[in-house]
Amino acid sequence: MLTRGSRAIDTALLKVRLDILKIFGIALGITVLLSLYLAGTIARPIRRLAAAAERVRRDHGRHETIPDFAGRNDEIGDLAESLREMTQALWLRMDAIERFAADVAHEIKNPLTSLRSAVETTVRLRDPEQQRKLLAIIKEDVSRLDRLISDISDASRLDAELSRAETEPVDLSAMLGTLVN
Repeated sequence: MLTRGSRAIDTALLKVRLDILKIFGIALGITVLLSLYLAGTIARPIRRLAAAAERVRRDHGRHETIPDFAGRNDEIGDLAESLREMTQALWLRMDAIERFAADVAHEIKNPLTSLRSAVETTVRLRDPEQQRKLLAIIKEDVSRLDRLISDISDASRLDAELSRAETEPVDLSAMLGTLVN
C-alpha cells in the first residue's frame, strides 16, 4: 500500500471506517432490541405487580388480584406468588380481626346491659336488702368485665407475639416419641 497513492489509502481507510460504523450500527440495533425485550420481560411485569400492590393498598379491595406470573420460573414468578400469598394472608388477618372485634363487642355488651339494668333498678328500690343483692350483681358484672378485658389484652399480646415469632420446622416423629415415652 505504501507504493500506491494517497487516494488508495484514503479509500481503504474510508472502507474500514464504514465497516466499523456498520458493526457499531448493528451492535446498537441489537442493544436496542435486547433492551426492549428485557423491558417487556422484566420491567413491565414488575410494574404490573407494583400497580396491583398499590391498588390493594389504596382501595383495600378484595376483588383486586395480583397478576399471575406462576408460569415464569424466575424471580418475577416467585415475587408474584409471594405477593399473592401475602395479600391472601392480609385478608385472612383482617377477617380474623373483624371477627375478634365483633366477638369482643358482643362479650362486653352482655355485662354492660346487666350493669345498666342493675343500676337503674337499684336507684328505684327502697328495700336495702334488694339493693345489696343488686350491688352484688353489679360487683360481679364489674369483675366479669375486668376479667374479660384482661383476657382480651392477654389474647392480643399473645397474638402479636405469635405473629412476630419465627417459625421453625418440627420433627413430628421425635415430638411424638417424646410424648409417648
